[in-house]
Amino acid sequence: MENETLEYGQVKISDDVVIIIAGIATSGVKGVSTTRTGVAEGISNLFSKNNYSKGIKVEINENIVVLDIFINVEYGYKINEVAKEVQAVVKKEIETMTDLEVTSVNVHVLNIIQEKDKDKDKENTDSDIAVD
Repeated sequence: MENETLEYGQVKISDDVVIIIAGIATSGVKGVSTTRTGVAEGISNLFSKNNYSKGIKVEINENIVVLDIFINVEYGYKINEVAKEVQAVVKKEIETMTDLEVTSVNVHVLNIIQEKDKDKDKENTDSDIAVD
């Protein structure tokens, strides 16, 4: 957790806050496919603020942030361009919102997702959540 002493006290920024900022920024990049979660985890994520934190690790020392982000890329997108965009957007958002210095955003591409795979995952998730 990062501490900053201000005139009237301290401001503490949790690692989780940085992770959530990174997750929201990453989810807005074209070509990044969300990771499918298990049914129980998917349902609990619907009611949790941590649904953006899956696949992100953060290390904060002093005011220096290092992130590891694990993503799936949609088929047809240039992997390096998607990864560079993730790096740029995440760095900008964290630095803008927290005044922390992001020195490294390591993007790990785990999989390529085809459009039919996304539809299949969505159907499975929808049918798993449906209540009779």
